[in-house]
Amino acid sequence: MLKIVKAVIVFATLQDIVLARVAPDFIKACPAITPACLKKNIQDTLPAFIKGVPSLNIEPTDPLQLMVKDFEPQAGIKLSLDGRMTGIKTCIVDSAKYEKNILDIDLHCNITIKGKYQASGRILIVSINGDGDAKIKGNNIIVNARLKFEDQVRNGITYHVLKDTAVKHRFGDRVHFALTNLFKGNPEISNAVLTFLNENWKEVAHELGTPVVNLAVKRVLDIVKKLFTSVPKSELFP
Repeated sequence: MLKIVKAVIVFATLQDIVLARVAPDFIKACPAITPACLKKNIQDTLPAFIKGVPSLNIEPTDPLQLMVKDFEPQAGIKLSLDGRMTGIKTCIVDSAKYEKNILDIDLHCNITIKGKYQASGRILIVSINGDGDAKIKGNNIIVNARLKFEDQVRNGITYHVLKDTAVKHRFGDRVHFALTNLFKGNPEISNAVLTFLNENWKEVAHELGTPVVNLAVKRVLDIVKKLFTSVPKSELFP
């Protein structure tokens, strides 16, 4: 009799382990994968997801640490940045559609980057030899992402893993630059260069901002990939 009781307890324990939910409670599956439900679910999930998911070893992403060393976003200029990006948790989901293992999502964000920078070289027609504080603010950064998934079975459990990504972005509104000491030891030239950067924000944002945004996007997508690799498909899709 004792053996039977032990067997029942072991079976019940194993069943609890098998049935244990992996996804955090704030992630809800849409009853039907409609654009309206996807948009709402992603928007509702975003703030909590950005805080991090310790159970899945997913770190917080707002603020997002950005560190680049001797980065060359274009020929003729070298950039180092040690800063933090904020604003991801307040991104607005404009649309979302899932069809044939492909998720298309459009959103827009107001992003601020603060930190320390070093830069040398030429941007557009001005020379820069700077080392100081940086604050870059971009409003209405529009992001269009296409995520391709495929099923992967591990230990008898199906996961809908991220296979490929394609992300585009554009700056919907102006980008404001506040950079100190753009020309070492010469405040007058530094201020003149800063004025030039802000007057030509579109070109500067494209040449300097785009690589930084791409780096941030890659960091976020790595975290999204970890989520889908860790959580069974049955918990994310009906």
